[in-house]
Amino acid sequence: MAKVIIEMSMSLDGFCAGPDDGEAFPKGRDGIKHVFGWLSRAKEEGGANKAEVDRMYAQSGAYIFGRRTYDITNGWGGSHPLKGVPLFILTHKPPAAETVPKGDSKFTFVTDGIESAVRQAQATAGDKDVVISGASPSQQALDAGVVDEIAIHLAPSLIGSGIRLFDNFKGPILLEKVSSTDGPMATHVRYRVCR
Repeated sequence: MAKVIIEMSMSLDGFCAGPDDGEAFPKGRDGIKHVFGWLSRAKEEGGANKAEVDRMYAQSGAYIFGRRTYDITNGWGGSHPLKGVPLFILTHKPPAAETVPKGDSKFTFVTDGIESAVRQAQATAGDKDVVISGASPSQQALDAGVVDEIAIHLAPSLIGSGIRLFDNFKGPILLEKVSSTDGPMATHVRYRVCR
C-alpha cells in the first residue's frame, strides 16, 4: 500500500507560506520565495536538490491539497507541475464542474475528510507515495493518525510571520530520522512517524 507522506518546504522558523498569501501572492509576501527557491533552481544546480526533485517526480503517485491552495493557485491552471499525478482536494463544497480548469491534472474533490482523501489517493497511487501538502491538510492528517513519513525541505531563511506548517495539531508525535541531505538552498530531512 502507498505510504502517506507530508512533504513541504519551510523556513527555519517553521513557515510554509508567507504573510498575505492569496491570488496576488500564492505563497505569500516577504521572503517566502527563498523557501521554495531550491525547487526552481534544482535542475541547474544539481546535487542534493536535484536528487530530491527527481525523487519527488519518481515516487509521487497522488497528491492531497486543501481547497485554499487549490483556489490560490487557480487549480494550477489545470496542470499541476507533476503532470499526470492525480490531485485530491479537501473541501466542504466542490467548485462547479465548469469552473475547474482544464489541463493535464485529474482533480477529485473530497468532502468527507482527510481519511477518505487518503483512502482514495492510496487506491490510485499504486506502490507510489501519497503526498500531503499544505498546513491544514497536514495537520488534519497528523490528528487522524494516517501519516507514515514527513519530508521537510528546510530553507536557510527566517520569515517571521505567515502560515506555520505545524501550528495546530494534537501532539506529541514521536519521529525517527530516516535521512538528511544538504543542498545549497535547502536541507532535506525525512522522518518516519513512530506508532
